[in-house]
Amino acid sequence: MLILVNFTFGNFRSFRDERILSMEAVSIKELAESVIRKDKYRLLPVAVMYGANSSGKSNVIKAIAIMRHFILNSVKLNPTDTLPFEPFALDLGSKEKSTSFEIQFLLDDVKYRYGFEYNHIQIVSEWLYENPFKVGTKEHRLFGRDKGDFNISKNYFEEGRGKETSTPDNRLFLSLVAQLNGEKSDKILAWFKKCHPLSGIDSRGYENFTWEMFDQHKDGYEQAHKFFHRLNLGFNQLMIEEQPFPEEFLAELPKEIRERMNGRTRIIPKTTHNIYNKETGEIVDMKAFKEEKMESAGTQKVVEMSGPIFDTLNDGGVLVIDELDAKLHLMLTCSIVSLFMDPETNFKGAQLIFATHDTHLLNTKYLRRDQIWFTEKDRTEASDLYSLLEFKDENGNKVRNDRDIENDYINGRYGAIPFIN
Repeated sequence: MLILVNFTFGNFRSFRDERILSMEAVSIKELAESVIRKDKYRLLPVAVMYGANSSGKSNVIKAIAIMRHFILNSVKLNPTDTLPFEPFALDLGSKEKSTSFEIQFLLDDVKYRYGFEYNHIQIVSEWLYENPFKVGTKEHRLFGRDKGDFNISKNYFEEGRGKETSTPDNRLFLSLVAQLNGEKSDKILAWFKKCHPLSGIDSRGYENFTWEMFDQHKDGYEQAHKFFHRLNLGFNQLMIEEQPFPEEFLAELPKEIRERMNGRTRIIPKTTHNIYNKETGEIVDMKAFKEEKMESAGTQKVVEMSGPIFDTLNDGGVLVIDELDAKLHLMLTCSIVSLFMDPETNFKGAQLIFATHDTHLLNTKYLRRDQIWFTEKDRTEASDLYSLLEFKDENGNKVRNDRDIENDYINGRYGAIPFIN
């Protein structure tokens, strides 16, 4: 089971100071059946972020995406390549400081804590700790790195010993050891491959994954169809046709590329609809239409996102989506969230982290109070990230589960709303 415990980041884009997005469940009663239980850990299947436009929601998701990209692609860098360093830009000192990322997660009955700091030219520091579930064990360090100085455990990280000198200043040591067949390192990289940041506005990064799932009837194919029918999206079936590329398209390509594409086909997703007798209302036939021409933007989005959604539910992992509610009716957004909240559909402990403006979900009928987060900028335009449970009223009391959270949020009780002159 691959489960995120928390993610810590600092000096990244609009976030000047270090902030933590925690997936650890606290001791509250609502929706207790949704909590993922693994040994002594109680973790949340969903976290949602609210905030005004440009308040920092997308930057939390970008921070996760950048950390993942670093880890999976660090070994591809040339020693002279610069790093994607984006520190807080609105003060005089942050550009001289490092950006930091740290993540804690569960993998194979072990809790890992991995992180690094970097600037535009080098990895400033890097560390990896583990804490096995066994009773009586404590967290111990596998390796530490401070610029060019490495401290590698003989007992716990033998796979990393002797590889220090092969690590350029701008590459992550963990990624290099994984490339050189380090067993633990490779497992950790496999965890990050199961973390999928997506755009809720642009499906180009994942629609082909979905078409392949339907074309090859992979895991998730049947579940997705049942989900479509439950949502009553208006079509009977999604089908995939493979067609040759049009001759006029091929004719415009250079000869080399044209020869390479010889015999290849393109995937055309289609939806089938009933054809009715206008007088009697009886179904007289069925016809297939191109999905992009027949279906609404919202229906297209649900269909195209179904691949990553059901792949994550079936295999476990973390799905991170910016603007999940874009183009979707509020009940469609709620239905996607419920897939992760329901242990019957989320049997692998998958997690969903997303940003939204859909206040309908601010209700303990759908989400626990510890799953609701807000982003807001202070007077220096630095973003803050805080949980609903961190908020206290003027009497020092925390938010009760019988509050009308949606109404309170709209009325500015928790901040994180736009101020319009």
